Order: sequence, then C-alpha cells, then structure tokens
Amino acid sequence: MLGEKGDFSLEVVMKRLTIFLVFLIFAGFVNLHSLGRYIIEEPFERGDFSAAYVTIRNPINTKIEDVNVKFYVYDLGLRFSSLSDDVSKRDSVVQRVPIYIPERVKPGDYLTKITVGNDHYRDTQHVYLKIV
Repeated sequence: MLGEKGDFSLEVVMKRLTIFLVFLIFAGFVNLHSLGRYIIEEPFERGDFSAAYVTIRNPINTKIEDVNVKFYVYDLGLRFSSLSDDVSKRDSVVQRVPIYIPERVKPGDYLTKITVGNDHYRDTQHVYLKIV
C-alpha cells in the first residue's frame, strides 16, 4: 500500500517531496504584515541623537517572541535596532529605536530599510530619512 511505514518507493518519495516543496513555496509568500505605523523624528541632525517609534502588530492567535525593529541606511552602512520584545496574540507594542547620525555624514535623503521580525517572521518597508 502506498505510504506505509518503511515504503521508500520512488512514487512515495516524489509525492512527499512535492508536498514539501508546495509548502515551502506557500510559506515563502506568507507575510504577517506586522509593521504598523512608525514615527521618525526627522530631519536628523548630524552628531545628534534621535529616535524612531514603530508599532509592531501581531495579527495571529499565538504569541510572537523576541521581535525587534532594525533600521539599515544603505548608503551610509549605518544600522540601528531596538531591544527584543514579545507580542501577545492579537496585540501590538511600540518599540523605540535609538538613532545616532555621525557628524561625518553629508546632508541629504537616504534610503533606509525598516525591518520588524524575529527568526520566524519578517516585515520590511523602505523609507527615506532626511539628514541635515
């Protein structure tokens, strides 16, 4: 019989592999959209500390653990992140991301990636940060 314990026929292996690949493809397109609203104290001044506030939403019925927010300013190679936090099921939290812009940075608008997530979930958005 097909699929019995110990059955390693080519047909069984191919069916299991197909099911696994369909699952991987589906799982790759699932996104929780956990990145909510964000407030960025712009414009940033060189040599000064500032902050961004990001709402993290949990739209599922299980707790999401160790979620944090990361900012990456591509052209400058700057990275900023919040502390990790847990988000209860169907709840939201606000996280503060401290930001320091070095004095050596030239004024301008810089493309920045905002990522909310942990080892299992991730939501990303791109924004421009203004530095004066």
